[in-house]
Amino acid sequence: MSIKLYIVATPIGNLKDITLRAIETLQLCSIIVCEDTRITKKLLNHLGIRNKKIYTIHQHNEKSAALKIIEDASQRGEEIAYVTDAGTPCISDPGMFLVSQARSLNIRIEPIPGPSAITAAFSISGIDEGRFNFVGFLPTKLIAIQESLNQVNQQQKPTIFYESPKRVLSFLENVVNLMSPSTKVFIAREMTKLFESFYSDSAENLFRYFKNNPQELKGEFVIIVIPNKIKEKLISNEEINLLKVLMKELPLKKAAAIVSEFYNGNKKDIYNIGIDLKNE
Repeated sequence: MSIKLYIVATPIGNLKDITLRAIETLQLCSIIVCEDTRITKKLLNHLGIRNKKIYTIHQHNEKSAALKIIEDASQRGEEIAYVTDAGTPCISDPGMFLVSQARSLNIRIEPIPGPSAITAAFSISGIDEGRFNFVGFLPTKLIAIQESLNQVNQQQKPTIFYESPKRVLSFLENVVNLMSPSTKVFIAREMTKLFESFYSDSAENLFRYFKNNPQELKGEFVIIVIPNKIKEKLISNEEINLLKVLMKELPLKKAAAIVSEFYNGNKKDIYNIGIDLKNE
C-alpha cells in the first residue's frame, strides 16, 4: 500500500500559531512521529486530536526508529506526520534520516510549512542584509568553536545560532575573545511566549548584561552574530596545523610560544587551542 510522509511545522511557543493545514494533516494521519511525546501530546490535546499512534525519534534511536515507523506504516497503508518539539522539523533536530529513508523508498513526502525560529528572529533583527548563514548549535570544544567563528568572520554574513540558556554566557564570551568585543549580536529569547524578549548590542555589552541578570538566562535562545567588516586577527588554520606538528616533539607551552612568535599571534589563545587538541 502507498503511504505518505508529511513534515509538519508546529508553533515555536504560542499554540495559536499553528496553520489550518497543519491541523488538518495531524487529524488525517494515523501515525505521528515526534521528539518528545509530552510536548506533542500537549499540542494534540489543545487541538482536540486523539487516538493516534505516537512514535518518538531522538538522537539515540533515529535510524532504528525510522525503519520501524516506515515498516509499520507500509504494512497498514497509514500516513505519517513528523513534528519536532517546536518549529519546522529536520533543522537542528532528529528526523532527517526518516526523510532520506522515505525518499529512497519513493515514499511521497510533503512539507506543511509554518513557524520557524530562524526566519522569525531574522525578520525582526533589523539587519540590513538579505543573506544569512545558519549553523545551529555552536560546538563544545574550543578548537571547533574557533573554526566556526573563523568561518563567520571569513564569510562576512550574519550567522544564526541556536543556544541553550546554560551556554549563552560562554557563547558571548567566545565571540568577545575570538572575534571582537564590538561584534554586533542580536538575541531573541522565548519568541512568541509569555516572556518574549529581544536584545541588540555588542557582544561585550550583552555578555556583561546577562552576567549581571542571570534570571534572564532561561528559555530558548536564537542568536544572530553580525561580523565586523574589518576583520580582526584570529588563529588561522595554518597556525593550528603548525601547532599540531610542534606538539609532537615539544611541550605545549614551548610549541605555543613558537607559533605565537612566528605568526605574531596571541600566545594564550594558541595555548588554549593546544589543550583542546590534547584532549581530542
